Amino acid sequence: MKERPLQKSWQLLAKGDEHSLYECFHLFYDDLYRFGISLYKNKELAREGIQDLFIELWQIRQKLSSVNNMQEYVLTIYKRILYKTYLKQKKNAPAENDPVFDLTEESFETALMDNQEVILKKRKLLSHIDQLPARQKQIIQLRFFEELSIDEIAEKTSLTERTVYNTLYNALQALREVMAALIFVYVAKDLPLRH
Repeated sequence: MKERPLQKSWQLLAKGDEHSLYECFHLFYDDLYRFGISLYKNKELAREGIQDLFIELWQIRQKLSSVNNMQEYVLTIYKRILYKTYLKQKKNAPAENDPVFDLTEESFETALMDNQEVILKKRKLLSHIDQLPARQKQIIQLRFFEELSIDEIAEKTSLTERTVYNTLYNALQALREVMAALIFVYVAKDLPLRH
């Protein structure tokens, strides 16, 4: 991780600067993702844990100024979140080779309505993505659909990392309201966000 930008972003985050939350997210993301995968071999768990981690960091931002070792602090919270989420998923998962059917399963009509709602929200998000300027749309595609890191996107597009970051930030700002409503739907339904 790049120490100087991280130190500055962390200090601004502690003061409640929202832009710094996104900067810290991008500075930590790749390392946290690799760490989460190494522990649990589960991409979705690693991604969900990172989202939950940064939600928690934003909620406790006033306490962050007293943190001496940022990496260790973030890693400790992330490990706790991963472990709790893993236990929750394990508890909710049906036992392997269990011949008993789940009698609490929702009705077909409820499942169908939920699925239609997810499809409509997915279409709405994709429609909003299609309305973005071409460069923002390209960077959204590379970052979230092809899962490239900021530096990989910079190399692929011949842009500076700062330009990639700023373009991504502007695109996410434009999509913010739509995404906020949808992120939890996709996590809950475990659906891929693809055409």
